[in-house]
Amino acid sequence: VLAQVPELSPLGLPFCHQQGKFITQFKLLGTYTVPRIDVLLSGTFQSMPGPQILANYTATNAIVSPSLGRNLSGGANNVVVSLVEPGSMYGERLNQLDVRFGKIFRFGRARATATLDVYNALNRSPVLTLSPAFATWLRPQQILPARFAKVGVQLEF
Repeated sequence: VLAQVPELSPLGLPFCHQQGKFITQFKLLGTYTVPRIDVLLSGTFQSMPGPQILANYTATNAIVSPSLGRNLSGGANNVVVSLVEPGSMYGERLNQLDVRFGKIFRFGRARATATLDVYNALNRSPVLTLSPAFATWLRPQQILPARFAKVGVQLEF
């Protein structure tokens, strides 16, 4: 019904009805304890789609009013116009591998577990967030943090 009313927008309502694509995610988790030497091995792998690519243009009242034949309603100074259909473009996939190595030490009834965690073991740097603004379109705003490690000790008594 709204698409039949041309005065609502010069473009109609192009992105009013949104139906997303089938987007796949793959996540795998595994852990194993080597029994005789008490070594812990574990890891997680995840593969997720990249960030959704949007393109927004901020049109001022001076640009929009000639095509509308009036000023923007509510005293608005500008309106954001989507130039790319939402859900139609995505960035590079995110593949991340995290691993953990551990060693169990036994002291009578007590035990200690020393661990080494390595995050982003592949040291990839895919973009997590992209700028949708017209002036800075596709400029990365956030990337996956670089590989880093964490050392830990857990005591049980």
